Amino acid sequence: MKRILLALLALVALYFVVRGLVHALASDDTKIRWLLEDMTEGFDDTRMNPILSGLAQEFVDEGSGARKDDVRAGLARLFLQSKDPKTKKFPFRARIVPEAFTVSVHTSETNTAEADFVLDCEQSDGEEVWNPAWKAQVRAELAEQPGGWKLVRTRIDTLEGKRLR
Repeated sequence: MKRILLALLALVALYFVVRGLVHALASDDTKIRWLLEDMTEGFDDTRMNPILSGLAQEFVDEGSGARKDDVRAGLARLFLQSKDPKTKKFPFRARIVPEAFTVSVHTSETNTAEADFVLDCEQSDGEEVWNPAWKAQVRAELAEQPGGWKLVRTRIDTLEGKRLR
């Protein structure tokens, strides 16, 4: 019994070591992609932390003037007030269109990057049918900070639909 428990603990430890190595050796492009994917998954799951942890303290959206606290307030309102009348679940989901994703990393004393991507948001009608709600072109400036890559500035231009509110 003890051997099985030790083997399981060793496997768990090995998993975390390998995972840590993969994250440490990943390219900056990959780390930025993972950050943005985590943020969209957080949105889908109505979890604010993955979204807000991807924003720098000095974050600002150029088009709206929204800062990190404004994003927090807007997400709280959207997550609490938006419920599908049939399922009582959050009716939106977001994804980054893979074919429209580019990253340009600038290495210097302070590592910065620019990411351009299309954000595609859909709304459920309650029966697992998703309809287009909002599509936007996002231009983001990122900086590598002690906690990893963070969005510092964005410019969001609507391509289709209406911005989620």
